[in-house]
Amino acid sequence: MLEVIHLTKYFIHGLLTKNITYAVRDVSFQVAPGKTLGIMGASGSGKSTLARLIAGLLPPTAGQVVYQGSSLTRLTASQRKLFCRKLQMIFQHPGLALDPRQTIGSALLEPLYVHKLIHSRRQGLDKLDKLLHITQLSPDVLAKYPWQISGGQAQRIVIARALGLEPEVIIADEPTAMLDNSVQAQILALLKTVQQQTGLSLILISHDPDIIKSCADHMVSMANGKIVIAGLPSEILPRSGGLFSLRQAMLST
Repeated sequence: MLEVIHLTKYFIHGLLTKNITYAVRDVSFQVAPGKTLGIMGASGSGKSTLARLIAGLLPPTAGQVVYQGSSLTRLTASQRKLFCRKLQMIFQHPGLALDPRQTIGSALLEPLYVHKLIHSRRQGLDKLDKLLHITQLSPDVLAKYPWQISGGQAQRIVIARALGLEPEVIIADEPTAMLDNSVQAQILALLKTVQQQTGLSLILISHDPDIIKSCADHMVSMANGKIVIAGLPSEILPRSGGLFSLRQAMLST
């Protein structure tokens, strides 16, 4: 479904002496339908830049992203709009992805109108009911503003907004990094449940080996912008009891 081919991104800085900083170097992998690819690495390894390249938020220096047989760099305007709907990104800081002047209800409805997935208020309310049910949010959250909700609620809302566009691929960039352990487990269990129900593909970025091992079908590990190892999490990551267990989280929700 999604293929990354020799993707490279570097930045040139300096006025007199041009210096080149590589953020991503010759990265290639595939994401199968309905599967989770885990991307692991320390801070500064290039994970977030890679995510933005895949989502089309940054132009690559070299290489390409191919979605359903079409290169992202060759899409027409209408094809790019469809790509943006079918591939959604969940950012590390959910609060920054929400407009503080906009109610949660408006934040969820706006992209649905932009992509013409709803055409009336009744359709919008029906869609909101479904999204709240999926993400286990109370209806009273719709009238609130981002600064009136918790971090866990904000992350669920960002997930709901992404799911509302009926994506086929979700990129989750450290989606639980700012949350405590119990809320981390709930959010990751939610993503796994939605994936099972809809068959979407998931690119899960994390520095936490317990999360990658619990959630990913396949993984790559990055350092200095390059993939240094790829394979099955059970073969790459050491056995660990860890603080996180997706199975326990799903049983407790």
